[in-house]
Amino acid sequence: MNEKNRRQNVLDEIARGEQALRAAEALLGLGLNSDAISRAYYAAYHFLRALLLTRGIEPKTHAGAISQFSLEFVRAGLLPSSHNRLLGGLQRMRELADYDAAVQFSEDDAKSEIEDARAFAMEAQGLLTREGWLE
Repeated sequence: MNEKNRRQNVLDEIARGEQALRAAEALLGLGLNSDAISRAYYAAYHFLRALLLTRGIEPKTHAGAISQFSLEFVRAGLLPSSHNRLLGGLQRMRELADYDAAVQFSEDDAKSEIEDARAFAMEAQGLLTREGWLE
């Protein structure tokens, strides 16, 4: 991946993250709480991938992405350690929402996950702007 491709890939991931946030909000409005939770996670995941791409990292798994995020951004002091817990929580909720039909989520559950994803997106965008990846 060259610098031009990397920059475009970062922008593409951000666009996907923003789209997933809009989808989560729309699904919440339709009362589809499990689907809203799933989309909220993927919104954060796309912003996470955007951050990792700035370092030339393309993880193969979701767990690997979170692990690399911790190494590159949290341990480096660029983002707070609370984001590790936030991402882990979003991932666990997404897994329950997608794979455990017995678990029912309330509107408040979905709203909370969307808020967490939006908070992570804002932090990620702020860092990407400070580092010159976004204008």
